[in-house]
Amino acid sequence: MYNAIFHAHTVSGIVISFALYVIFFAGAISLFMNELYRWENPEARFESINPEIVDYDQITSIVQQQVEGFDITSQFGMMPPTKTNPLMLFYGTIKHSDGKKERFSTYINPTTHEITPPNKPKTHMAHTLYELHYFGQIPIVGGYLSGLVAFFFIFAIITGLLIHWKNMVSKFYSFTSKGKWKQIWTNSHISLGFITLPFQLIYAVTGALLCLSIFLLAPSAFLMFGGDTSQVLKAVNPEAGYRHDQNAKTLHDYTSLNSIYAKVKAANPETDITYLYTTNYTKEDGTISVRTDDRIGIAGDGLFIYSGQDGRLLQSVDPEEKTYTSAAFRVLVKLHYANFGGPLMKIIYFFLSMVTCYVIISGVMIWQTARDNDRYTAKQKKFHHRITKFYLAITLSMFPALALIFLANISVPMDMPNRAELINTIFFLGWLLLTILGLFWNEYRQLNRNFILIGCILGLLVPIANGVFTGDWLWKTLLSGQYYVYAVDAIWLIIGLFGILIYKKYLSKQSSKVIA
Repeated sequence: MYNAIFHAHTVSGIVISFALYVIFFAGAISLFMNELYRWENPEARFESINPEIVDYDQITSIVQQQVEGFDITSQFGMMPPTKTNPLMLFYGTIKHSDGKKERFSTYINPTTHEITPPNKPKTHMAHTLYELHYFGQIPIVGGYLSGLVAFFFIFAIITGLLIHWKNMVSKFYSFTSKGKWKQIWTNSHISLGFITLPFQLIYAVTGALLCLSIFLLAPSAFLMFGGDTSQVLKAVNPEAGYRHDQNAKTLHDYTSLNSIYAKVKAANPETDITYLYTTNYTKEDGTISVRTDDRIGIAGDGLFIYSGQDGRLLQSVDPEEKTYTSAAFRVLVKLHYANFGGPLMKIIYFFLSMVTCYVIISGVMIWQTARDNDRYTAKQKKFHHRITKFYLAITLSMFPALALIFLANISVPMDMPNRAELINTIFFLGWLLLTILGLFWNEYRQLNRNFILIGCILGLLVPIANGVFTGDWLWKTLLSGQYYVYAVDAIWLIIGLFGILIYKKYLSKQSSKVIA
């Protein structure tokens, strides 16, 4: 039984390892997607206005005038400006002349009301990394693939726990950086895996549920609601319980979005309104929904649904009184994205994600070193070496590729056509070239050392490039109170200097050992 579980853990782990590394690495960066936006978009480096003074009705009217084909009766919504992002994010639907509908998103300056062309963002860097963490760049099946990786990650966690259950504590305390490499990799893999176990289990479960929810809803609907999936959706999302008729009577006088915003804010002064949206607006059965969040508690979000006809409160999910079913899905979301506990929770999640990346790499090295003995033929050893080198090239090259996308984002002019697509091309093409370059380095120490050096050099160039192309040098952003911009430059500066220090002190030595 032990051997069966051990091999199951090894096989499941090695199959998903490089994909799992990409998910955790990209996911760790995208935790700070909102905090990165001011650095990402120099045009957003201005003081954010109070969202309570924004005229949401006027914003809607301006979108009607400037976005051709905007369908006001289809669901549209606005995310008010925040401290991290002073621009408003507007979601809506365009109805083409042939009757086809297309969802769009655009950024709107709440003061000047300038609208970015729909679905043509000037910058998309953080969203690219966010989409990468669930393989969003792969059409249709990307999300399902990431869900399956998360599912097999659960399996790897459980089998790993069973393998080391009896001696986990003793191995944790006996960790040492001395001895054979196989023992070092094994001890660190177990010790750090033990520390991050609750976090990994949370991420594996929530990731699998969020990406594979469609497969979970079907049996739930069959067993609990007689096959009616709408009832399942209604249980976890109250808005799904409302039916809207596209042929409903059009109203000439309907509820103001500003009045609904003010009503919810007055009733919940300590919470932020995160999303204001409406369905079948201007129709007699239209609804206006408002999502709130205190951004601290794990169940601190709420939902309030009003009638668009007379402004009556139709349904509410109050944070203090919500049921288990209405809270379950949102709790999963908060657990996965660290949308609770403030900035400190995101920082904790980030470091745990980085440690998990090391646990994944150490697992690959355990697999390789365990096969570097006389039990295997020269051909088999060569195969194992190629697999390991391929995995390491893909994963370790993500660090310099990350610095590359920051450099590309700040150096490509903001007014360049198809700017976001160009930056994405630079990132993915650069990552591919770095991966191919890594395949030419046969020593694992050399591969790791070179990628750290390249990443640190590129990282040091990030704050320099920001100063050169935008004029926002490190000291200027600190003195002017642009703390999010300053933080990004300062972190890259620290990473670059610290990485070069590690390189010079520990990694500059040459080694002829493949496993070193």
